[in-house]
This record gives sequence, structure tokens and C-alpha cells, in this order.
Amino acid sequence: MKSILSRLTALSGIYVAASFLAATPAAAQLNPADFAGCSAKGCQYRIIWDGHQGTLQLFPNAGGQLITANGRHKLTLTSTVDPQSKVTGGHTGPGYRTNSNLRHRIVFWVDFNNTPNNRNDDQMFDGYMMTQTKNAIAGITWWRNIPFGFYADNKQPIR
Repeated sequence: MKSILSRLTALSGIYVAASFLAATPAAAQLNPADFAGCSAKGCQYRIIWDGHQGTLQLFPNAGGQLITANGRHKLTLTSTVDPQSKVTGGHTGPGYRTNSNLRHRIVFWVDFNNTPNNRNDDQMFDGYMMTQTKNAIAGITWWRNIPFGFYADNKQPIR
């Protein structure tokens, strides 16, 4: 009897937790300022991708740069897009399963080769901003058609 009671208690706790999580509303739709509006100059993040590290700077004018030990690399970005939206190359968002209007997806291309007239050799990063805290981004990037994870956190104003 005691064992059945403890199992029922554990199951009811799981049910309550699952009900709470399911009832927690998603955050409001994001806008470009959530990504790059920390200051007049924009936002910067610490970014790590496949063991590499740098500083991701997103500017309010939809541009940006990635600063690494090898220098500054210009980037082109598209923020506040939905998972179902196709971007250059015909890609929908990572993990896309259902339409959403949270606009928390960000896609950017880094020009590591410093070839501003050839966007075909830029490395694509495709991720999502955390909708509750709006302080970090996680997603995937590709190098030679192989996917790798990335995350960007420690969001701060560019001074």
C-alpha cells in the first residue's frame, strides 16, 4: 500500500509540473531591438561554435561583425524571422516543425574569407533567441556542409 501511495504521489507531482509547463505562455513576439538594441551601437555576445570562441556584435542597422583571435569578420544578418521562413539558400529554421510568429529566429552569415563580393563562401549560423530572457541565442552552423552547434550568451551593450 505504501509503495502504491508513493508512486501515485510521484506521478501527481509529475502531472502538476507538466501541467504548469504546458500552461506557461510563450513570450511576446520579438523585434530587432531584442537582438541588437542594447545601446545606440548595438549588442555584443560571447559566441562559441565547435570549440572556437569570439565576440558577436550585432548593430542596429542589421549589420554586425564577429571578432576572433584572427581578426574582425563582417557579417550579414536577418533577425526576427519565423522558423518556417526560408532564407538565402532555401533554409527553414533548425528543428522547424510548426509555424510560429514569435520571430525569435536569427540567421547570419560570417565572411571569414574576407570576400565581400562572394557571399557563397560565407559561413551560415541559424539559431533562436531565448524568448523568456532574451539574453542568449543557440543554434547550428555549417562548415563544409557539416552541421555544428553554436551558442551566444553574455549579452551586453556595445560601448
